[in-house]
Amino acid sequence: MSAGTSHPPVVVKVGGGALAGGALEDLPEVLATGVPVVLVHGGGASLTRMLDALGIETEFRDGLRVTSEAALEVAEMVFAGKVNKSLVRELGGLGVPAVGLSGTDGPTLLVEPIPGLGRVGEVVEVRTKLLKAVSGAGFVPTLAPLGLGPVGDGSGAFNVNADYAAAAVADALGASDLFLLTDVDGFLEEGRLVGHLSRAEVERHLASGEAAGGMAPKLRSALKASRGGVAARILNGNAPGTLLAALEGKPVGTLVTNGSGG
Repeated sequence: MSAGTSHPPVVVKVGGGALAGGALEDLPEVLATGVPVVLVHGGGASLTRMLDALGIETEFRDGLRVTSEAALEVAEMVFAGKVNKSLVRELGGLGVPAVGLSGTDGPTLLVEPIPGLGRVGEVVEVRTKLLKAVSGAGFVPTLAPLGLGPVGDGSGAFNVNADYAAAAVADALGASDLFLLTDVDGFLEEGRLVGHLSRAEVERHLASGEAAGGMAPKLRSALKASRGGVAARILNGNAPGTLLAALEGKPVGTLVTNGSGG
């Protein structure tokens, strides 16, 4: 892939402290090939620390954060404020021209409430106009995981799981790849990396509870993206060179495919 070549975008989901791991150091080289990149970031650890400091309880169900009205106000402050702007500044330090956005800008992410989780939304529509405009101007859209809910529903803002948001964005943009960065090499089974998971295998691991905590949303997200034809891969964000290796087709991380075979 050479610069100037029309190429579908790549969507990368990163944690709030992703730059510390080193994987995003690949971005200047990735962008130099002419591949557009869209980042979707999390920041759950930063949110938990702030909620703890404010005396607001943290609860998770099936890997998703239960978000009260009070917690949502803090989430918007942390995700769209501190985490988003810090990430954009750090990307600038790498020579990556990034623009910080929230899913409520545009709006970009439209959601419906998930019953039982408070102010948590499931993405039902991605409006890509703003992302394409920012990317087309030569910048890397860097999206905070917040969505706009039904009109008249309070402030309208909802917390969105960043893995699910990234999968929805990748599908809507017709991305070639979705890279879900985490702090391990991929999906591990008895301590060993599993290089490929089929739909049936993902469903089995989810049903058995082997994919617990934060890995469950990643597997579900990768599977959702793969149904839309996106090459979805769970990668180690702490390993410099990982993004380039994945784009070059090297066997890194865990590739999730929609096929039934394993």
